[in-house]
Amino acid sequence: MKKIVFLIIVLMSYNCYSQCQPPVNCNASNINYYNADVNWDIVSGSHHYKIRYKEISSATWLYKNNIDSIQSNKNLANLQPLSTYIWQIRTYCDSINSNFSSWSQLDTFITNTNLCPSPTSLNTTNITYYNALASWGLISGADRYKVHYRIYGTSAWSNLGLLDSMTNSVTIPLLQQNTTYEWEVMAYFDSTIQMASLWSTPDTFTTSSFVAAPFNPQIDNMLSSNVCNTNVDLTLKLTQANNEPDIATSTITTDGGSFDIAALSTGDTIGSASLVTATQNIYAVLKVGMIIGQNYAIINSYDTSGGFIGFFAIENIANGVRVSSTSPNDGNNYTSGLISEVLFNNIFITPNYTGDLHIFSEIESELNDFINNTDTFSIECPNNISENVEKKILINKIDLQGRMLLENSPGVIIYIYSDGSIEKQLLLKKM
Repeated sequence: MKKIVFLIIVLMSYNCYSQCQPPVNCNASNINYYNADVNWDIVSGSHHYKIRYKEISSATWLYKNNIDSIQSNKNLANLQPLSTYIWQIRTYCDSINSNFSSWSQLDTFITNTNLCPSPTSLNTTNITYYNALASWGLISGADRYKVHYRIYGTSAWSNLGLLDSMTNSVTIPLLQQNTTYEWEVMAYFDSTIQMASLWSTPDTFTTSSFVAAPFNPQIDNMLSSNVCNTNVDLTLKLTQANNEPDIATSTITTDGGSFDIAALSTGDTIGSASLVTATQNIYAVLKVGMIIGQNYAIINSYDTSGGFIGFFAIENIANGVRVSSTSPNDGNNYTSGLISEVLFNNIFITPNYTGDLHIFSEIESELNDFINNTDTFSIECPNNISENVEKKILINKIDLQGRMLLENSPGVIIYIYSDGSIEKQLLLKKM
């Protein structure tokens, strides 16, 4: 009988010792719109904890598992703002989850704060058929802002990148014409996502109708000199107004002259190019990419950092030259306005005659518009412009030691002329 009583006492003592207790003093703190800290007292003998939480009206619990036994708080993130949540915690007293407590008493909190005010004074200006400028009032203490927008009445928002604390406007891009949009902005008050405001009251705007401009690129081709049979700079310049159809292909030909392709080597720098639009400035260096015979070469363009941009061809044809290029389609058939300029540095040889040189430009748009242009240059050879050329006069002759020579004598003689030019001759001794 004594043995039975002793066994009962031992079992009762074991059960009391091994009982796993739930945490107490459960409460919530640091409550914001989208997160909150939940807190409890550490339970002696615990191995880890488990939390469950949900919106009070929801049927589904969310869980935080395997919380270390030395922790006494946990952050609950991704909460719904202005909502009532309930939560509980239980203790696990072993590593295999076989010895655990009941759930603690329920605690309740509401995701609300007065520390994160929403931006106000929303305004939309500069509205076009494809973009608009959104602006708002700056908030003292804000760390950064976030903007999203959507077609009014739809459910899917598009987000723009984060903006710093001193920025209170951003362009909303890629819009459809004749469409009403709404947008909102929120503020963050720390460097994380913990302290965020509610989205602001939305602002709405309607994009305008697109009105295409006629395809009428202005072409201005130039030569650095009109002297015949001379290597000169050739500049091809094109300007387009806003809303003109984009250029698809361009072909520039002449009825005289040639490119000095035979003097080029792969990798040579032969000029530069620039493209200035309403949204970007692109500057490029032109280098020889590939030479295919003395009359055809591929020219590559590289940005200022050395990145490859694109290529085009130059060639000598029967009675002149041809430059042809194709522009990649950017998915939008209209330009926001541009100035394009290509400079060939000292590789175009003017015709070897006196007369007119014509440069023909044939430009086709992505919408199959077509335009022709002709520039005319009057080429003159030296015999025809001799009256404008200073006569070259011999003013001195010296030997290699710089000594003046009164008469020619055997050896190297250096002739110095009035125009600054120098000639060397080797005079041999007569046998």
